[in-house]
Amino acid sequence: MFFSTGHGMFALVTFIAPFIVIAAILNYGFGIDVLAINSWWPLHSLMFLGAISTFVIGWYLNRTMVEDTVYERSGPVKVLRPKHTLYWIRFEYWGLIFLVMYFAFNAYRAYRFSR
Repeated sequence: MFFSTGHGMFALVTFIAPFIVIAAILNYGFGIDVLAINSWWPLHSLMFLGAISTFVIGWYLNRTMVEDTVYERSGPVKVLRPKHTLYWIRFEYWGLIFLVMYFAFNAYRAYRFSR
């Protein structure tokens, strides 16, 4: 179940889409398979590009805030909140979160299979 507002549920799609598109172009156009290659830089750079695209798209979508009015004892208070969130975290922050998760899983995999 996704808890999202606006286009927040597309955060994962904007992280993975550059990887799929550019990896397909490299594979079918140049014969470079980024998953089977011995070098680490194509896969890591594509994931980094996905994180940058998620941040840029999220920043663009959240450039204007939603204004809510909350009525408290002192009177009405205007609260600004972002339009596009996933699990109550802003869309643009998911780029960094996905990148940290990717490198953490990759470091665990490297540690586990290095023995």
